[in-house]
Amino acid sequence: MSRYSDLTATEKPAIQLHTRNYILHTIINNLTDGVIVADKTGNFICFNQAARDILGIGARRIKPEDWATAYGCYLPDMTNPYPAGQLPLARALHGEHVENEVIYIRNTSRPDGVFIQVNARPMLDEHGLLSGGIVTLRDITAARQLEIDKNHSDDRIRRLFRGFPIPTYIWQHHDNDFVLVDCNDAAERITGGTIRKTIGTTLTLMYNGNPEYQVIHNDFYECYHNQKTVKRAMSYRFSGTGEVKDLKVSYVYAPPDMVMVHTVDMTGQNHARIEMQKLTSAVEQTADSVVITDRNGLIEYVNPAFESTTGYSRAEVIGKSPRLLKSGKHDRSFYKRLWNTILQGKPYRGIIVNKKKNGELYWCEQTITAMKDGNGAITHFVSVIKDITLLKKKQELDMRLRIAHEIQQKLLKATITLPGFDIAGATFPAVETSGDFYDFITLQDGSFGLVIGDVCGHGIGAALIMAQTRAYLRAYARMESDPAVILTLLNRDLVNDLDNNNFVTLVLARLNPQQKILDYASAGHPPGFIIAGDGHVAELPGTGIPLGFMADYHYEKSPAIPLSPGHNIVFITDGIVEAKGGNQEEFGFERTLAGITKYQKSKAMRIIKQLVRSVRDFADGHAGEDDMTAIVCKVLAEN
Repeated sequence: MSRYSDLTATEKPAIQLHTRNYILHTIINNLTDGVIVADKTGNFICFNQAARDILGIGARRIKPEDWATAYGCYLPDMTNPYPAGQLPLARALHGEHVENEVIYIRNTSRPDGVFIQVNARPMLDEHGLLSGGIVTLRDITAARQLEIDKNHSDDRIRRLFRGFPIPTYIWQHHDNDFVLVDCNDAAERITGGTIRKTIGTTLTLMYNGNPEYQVIHNDFYECYHNQKTVKRAMSYRFSGTGEVKDLKVSYVYAPPDMVMVHTVDMTGQNHARIEMQKLTSAVEQTADSVVITDRNGLIEYVNPAFESTTGYSRAEVIGKSPRLLKSGKHDRSFYKRLWNTILQGKPYRGIIVNKKKNGELYWCEQTITAMKDGNGAITHFVSVIKDITLLKKKQELDMRLRIAHEIQQKLLKATITLPGFDIAGATFPAVETSGDFYDFITLQDGSFGLVIGDVCGHGIGAALIMAQTRAYLRAYARMESDPAVILTLLNRDLVNDLDNNNFVTLVLARLNPQQKILDYASAGHPPGFIIAGDGHVAELPGTGIPLGFMADYHYEKSPAIPLSPGHNIVFITDGIVEAKGGNQEEFGFERTLAGITKYQKSKAMRIIKQLVRSVRDFADGHAGEDDMTAIVCKVLAEN
């Protein structure tokens, strides 16, 4: 290949021109704006990549009169075709300059449509004669959509203001006075149709001579200068109707220079107040999704709660049907009944399973109400959607807890009748289900076992462990009589079943009613007590660690304890001694023993009930953080 310096004088200009053309082509093809150049006959001589990307279609050899149809050009209303002769490039070919023309493009390559902004210029040759035209294109879809959304929002705000049931007046600060600039329909009604005639009037001119002028004047200036809401009740005579009404007036500062005045008629007419309360409630319930659709069900508005709940943004759903939330859990007839209801103008209320953007299903309580115009024709539908998934889950959990409670109550109704003894037990759960339990069982040698236990925690998990522990214990009681052996076997099984966060404290006391002897084994449980008839208290201390910690642990039993008439044997769970009062002080063993001693001559069940009542009185409404269980065994006097 020849070097540039080797070229002839006639070859160098050609090379330079080719290089400039190449550079120019490269620059044009890398522009983000579309560029199209046509000669004076309408043939495209430049059609850059950005233009192809924006229009979805590249250069075609077609006549100018066919451009609009070929590229899918529409007026900004997105419906009417753009006149071919009015296209900016066609006008440029006639020598016209076109600035910032907006065209809507929709074709097979751009089915969703785009808005473009077009500028066009005629091209002149070196003699000043028309040689073609050039247009630049810019995709303004996003900006246009923002403008459309803003217009829709502004329109909704205007409609809301016009239809707001509370008479509302807007005043603007001007020359140290205020000028009435607008009011809503409710203001027009309450004034007898006269208020609009005064728009543009100053506060001074309107109220000069009115007995309330100074009060009104002061309220306006306090609201405006202090930028705060001022409220006042007053009686006011309306010149248009001659009526005197008791009003509740609110002056609300609206930046930068407005004061909005709301007047509520309190003269025996509470309709406006009710409507205000409804509106206030609706505003406050921001956790509920609100959807507004047109009569055909296409979404026009969703609130932020809808976006938060469903995961869809406003841009993704505006213009779409709410069926994008369909979960597949309802058949076609369900939706047919729904539409039949609302198209008759009747409100629909029901429970619906919807689907979020991420595919997650959620339960919602949905109300759909028709909005009608002055002639009674349906124009829109308003849907309020309350996410009740957590409520449904809670209802299901409550149902399971009720079933578990019913089953557990059957397990906690153990009773025992022994001549010479009065024995009772009771559990008072903190919630529906309990981790505490007591039981009376017959041991292998014919003696009787008094059992009291406490599973770490409370609720349904603790209740399941409790039921399991009770079942193991009863099984081993058929094979063994020694309390220490039974606890050792029980511990071995529980170690395999419980994780590191769970354990069980338990006392198994063996009662020989013929010999009136008691012995026991205790696995980390609070001490029991034997209270003699003279009030002497003997503690029954623990003999081992809680169940579920060490697989090879061997429990020991206490020495045999002789029983005498008048003895009260008491076993409790820590929910009694650890109950706290308002000052966080625990009920403690001293109060427990005092409560038992006070009623020790009563029957066993009454002693338990009085003890629990004393705990609740001490806690003064703070009780209920843990389950409470007690067993009382009274040794009766011989006949």
